[in-house]
Amino acid sequence: MSHALKKYHFLKLIIVSACFIFTSSNYSHAASSGQNLLAQLEDALVSLADKVRPSVVSLSPYIPPSPSVRRQGEHSSGMPASAGSGVIIDGANGIIVTNGHVVRGSGKVKVTLLGGEEKVGTVLGADEDTDIAVVQIETEKPLSTAILGDSSGLKIGQLAVAVGNPYGLNDTLTFGIISGLNRENVNLSRYEDFIQTDASINPGNSGGPLLNIRGDIIGINTAIINYAQSIGFAIPSNIVRKVVDELLKFGEVRRGWLGVGIESVTEKIAQQVKGKAGEGVWVNSVFEGDPAHLAGIRIGDVILKIGGTSVGTPSRLIRLIGAFSPGQLVNLDILRDGKREVVTVKLENQKNRLNQVFKKSLQDIDEPFLGLEVESLGSGKGIIVSKVYPGSTADQQGLKVGDRIEAVNGRTVLEVIEFKDALDSILGEGRTHLLVLRNKDKFHFELSKIK
Repeated sequence: MSHALKKYHFLKLIIVSACFIFTSSNYSHAASSGQNLLAQLEDALVSLADKVRPSVVSLSPYIPPSPSVRRQGEHSSGMPASAGSGVIIDGANGIIVTNGHVVRGSGKVKVTLLGGEEKVGTVLGADEDTDIAVVQIETEKPLSTAILGDSSGLKIGQLAVAVGNPYGLNDTLTFGIISGLNRENVNLSRYEDFIQTDASINPGNSGGPLLNIRGDIIGINTAIINYAQSIGFAIPSNIVRKVVDELLKFGEVRRGWLGVGIESVTEKIAQQVKGKAGEGVWVNSVFEGDPAHLAGIRIGDVILKIGGTSVGTPSRLIRLIGAFSPGQLVNLDILRDGKREVVTVKLENQKNRLNQVFKKSLQDIDEPFLGLEVESLGSGKGIIVSKVYPGSTADQQGLKVGDRIEAVNGRTVLEVIEFKDALDSILGEGRTHLLVLRNKDKFHFELSKIK
């Protein structure tokens, strides 16, 4: 069913409901109630539009004036009318929030306000892990400001409104509902906890606000699924608020670091650890000297909760740990040998630790990886490369994220635990042969110890 047709049926439902009221026993009273219902909905949407439209801006590439390149009267061609959208969250200081990919690689962007006034915006910071960026423009008077709301209490079925500049059509408002919450594994960013909506989101909407019926920002629109209709995603406002605060304060986002390799608890793993499939995440490696190691976390432990919040997927654990600040003490509820325990961990700075990791050699056998990280496809379907460290031998040899590892030194591997066991048995030999499947083609890679 097309998007327009779905919207037609939705409005049709409202009209039919009103008509039902009209034909009830008390006709005059019912007619008045039905008209009031539709009028209230209409008034609410019009009021919302009037309230938030002035705070939504268009962002496009900034081209500095250059008489030597462009003669007076000439116009640039081939540039998009709008690369994306943004929303003003601090009108007094000209602070705009948008998507990181809208301003990627730019120090300056052109900002167009409602009404057509153009300003040059400075990119103050961007966070690739959440796809959030902050832009500032100079202003002589306070600009219209949208309010960052609280996304923690959202419910599926709530009304939602998206505002942006799809396909260069500035000042476009669309209407729908919240279709889903806590969407992850969409492969759009590292920290995924998306709001799903059927409010129309198209190219150019990126960075614009998703609003509740009161006009508060509940998310920043970030993406659509190209091959599907009525499936759009927004970054929850509570995540946006934390990222923006840290970008403004530090110029970067400072996240906690635990230092473990993890995967989902499958039926096979659940039997081994005396737990339940899908409950917690299984620790398949512990990085020496990192917070988890210092706190006594072991390979084979299952992390059930972080700071009292249940963990069901690796993505959720990564997101929860990243929400804590470096230096914080966090309680982990774990399952070890069938018994529950609580371990207190002092988190490190993720960025500092990753910088140290990247400097280490792929073939340092004290490291718990070979210059790459892997994750399970689940249910014995195999494992894929989830990360390749820049400058490592794996990187030099051409391994890529998404490669499916079928065998290690001739030994078939279908689970991360089998991959680890295979590596443990051959690391001392100095050479590792990987059989890799990539786009239906098979390749052999030899990772040799650097002398």
